[in-house]
This record gives sequence, structure tokens and C-alpha cells, in this order.
Amino acid sequence: MLYLRTGANGAGKTLLTLRDVREKSLAESRPVYYNGRFNMVADFGWIKIDAKDWESVPDGAIFLFDECHNDFPIRSGKEVPRYVSQLAEHRVRGFDFFLLTQHPMNMDPFVRRLIGSPGWHQHLKRASGAPLVSVIQWAAVNDAPQKAGSGASGQVTMVKYPKEVYDWYVSTSLDTAKVRIPFQVKLLVACVVLVPLLGYYAWTMLQKTVAPKGPVPVAQPLLGQVRTGGPDRPPGSEKRVLTTAEYVSSYQPRLQGLAYTAPRYDEMTKPVNVPYPAACIQSKTRCECFSQQATKLDVPLDLCAQLVKGGFFNDWQAALKDANAGRPLQESPVAVAAAPHDPLTLPKQTRVLAPPLRPVLPTPAPAAPVPAPAPAASSVAMLP
Repeated sequence: MLYLRTGANGAGKTLLTLRDVREKSLAESRPVYYNGRFNMVADFGWIKIDAKDWESVPDGAIFLFDECHNDFPIRSGKEVPRYVSQLAEHRVRGFDFFLLTQHPMNMDPFVRRLIGSPGWHQHLKRASGAPLVSVIQWAAVNDAPQKAGSGASGQVTMVKYPKEVYDWYVSTSLDTAKVRIPFQVKLLVACVVLVPLLGYYAWTMLQKTVAPKGPVPVAQPLLGQVRTGGPDRPPGSEKRVLTTAEYVSSYQPRLQGLAYTAPRYDEMTKPVNVPYPAACIQSKTRCECFSQQATKLDVPLDLCAQLVKGGFFNDWQAALKDANAGRPLQESPVAVAAAPHDPLTLPKQTRVLAPPLRPVLPTPAPAAPVPAPAPAASSVAMLP
């Protein structure tokens, strides 16, 4: 195959080609011949040869001709030399040629027209002096690879220079290539830095223009609009006039239907008491506990039964004083049933154990008529 690499000096033609030839030689165990236009430092067993003698080497060899425009120069209508014309038969003997030059139009047109797939033409463009190169590849020779947009008709890849190859050869005594940052990159960096600064400067100037120069007049508070305390401001803090939205919102209850949960009443509804099971009643099918205010508590069934059985000791209050003072705190079931109680003043720690109700069967009528007894007061049947 014929492989052509073009590009400006320092683009990396020799560097990449040495790597490719070395890998191909090792993978296929093939000898390598080169024209000696670079000084090999590594001892790979490569052999120097004149391009005109390529037909004399064994079949299957790999050739590397750097600056090949010197080996296959442009002719002015002269007869095609044999070593040039025989390149058309190179595949018969299994040869591969790697040709390097700055531009394809600098070499013999006969050789140029032989390059095609599965061979290729690659043109290298260094990325602003950085250790990266843009590689554009075509199946045949592109006569103007240096033109802008030439990559549209080829395959473009970015390749990093193989650093290990630098030690294989000496191409130039001094590497003068310097990393050059493109103007577009500089402009982008400048925009990233300057745009936020300019925006901040403009915002600062706008604030100075809009801000009032004199003292801001304070509106006098209106009746019902002064807030002297609440969940957001402690009592005694500086008064502030509520906005219309804040004033309306202060009347909105947090729990629908409970007006006292509105923010306006927060200072008046601070907790001063704690609910605890003051009375528990247990029957065969249920058990319920009530607070000291006779409100039903949500107490699990097993805990309710435990409170009925063992009571509840209140250790955070002083001695209790109520309407039933002098009576024991732990009432017996019979005493509790007999004693009158106000629903709002249930005795503290009342335990009631109610027996299950049983139906009372009616007494059968006597066989003989019995005179009706005289009228008397109503009675209550006591169930055993």
C-alpha cells in the first residue's frame, strides 16, 4: 500500500509515521528500509536505502521515505523513470510505502495518482503549537489539503503526540515551536472574566441612582396594624406597621374551624397546662381515658387497662385542691358511681371498673287474676 502524510514542518509527520511503522514491523515481523533523512537513535535494525534501489530488497519490506519530494520529484514532461513506474506493481511483492512531504503537489504526479484505498492521504495541522495535532484523512490524495474547510470531505481526528517516539530519532537540533493560544480562546476567557465584573459595576451604579438621598419617612401605625410580639418578634420589640397582606393573614387560623389558632392570638394561647389521664373507665369490650378537663384522650387499650389497674402518679404538680378535697385520690368503683361529680371536675386519678350489662327477662303473668296493687314510687332493678 501507499500511505501519504503531508503537513507543515513541525506538524509531527515523522513522529507519527515512526510509531506506525514500528508497530507494523513488530506485529508482522517485517524489515524496514528508510532514506536516512533523519538520524535514528534507537537500534531497531532498520536499514538505510536509496529510493531508486527499492526493487532490490526482499519481498514484504516496509519503506519510509521522509521528504519524499526529493526521491520522487516533479518531472517536466520527461519519461517516467523505472523506479517510479514500478511503484504501480508494488503490491505484487507485498511492499508498503510511507511517504512524507509538506504538500502533495510537491511530488511526482505519477506517484500521487497511485495513492488510494486501502491506502490513504493524511494531512496534519498542529493545534496552535500544543502537543496535539488535527489529522484529516482521505481515501485518495487531496490536492489542496491546507485550505479551510478541507476537513469536510475527510475524516477528522485529534491525536496526541506519542512522547516515547521523541527518543527514537533526531529530526531537528532545536524545537522552536511554542504554544500559541488562538485569538478566539483569548476572547472567550476575556468575556468570562469581564462580563461578571461589568454586570456588578452596572448593578452598583444602578443602586446608587435608585436609592433615595434623604431619610426615608416612616409611616405612622394604624389602629389594629401594630404588632408588639408574636412568633417572629418577641414582646417589647420595636413596633412595625403591618402590611395589608400581613394584617389579613394574622386572622387566618392554622387549623380550619379553630379561630384561636390564628397568628393574632399566639401571645394569648401559650400553653399553661398539660393534659394527663385523670380518669380511666374499663368495660369488658373497651377502655377509655379522660383528661382533667373531661376530654377524651387517645390512649392505647393496653395502657388504659394498665392505668385502671395501677393508677397514675402525678409528680409535677403540688397537692391537688378541688371540690372533692379530703377524699382519697384512688376511689373505689362503688364510691365513684355513688358520688356526684361535675363533668368538668372529675376526681383526680379516678379508676372505674364497670361490670358488663346483662338483660333482665320479664316475669311470666300469673294464671289467676291478681288485684292490681296500689300506686307506688318507681324502682330500679339491681343486676347481680
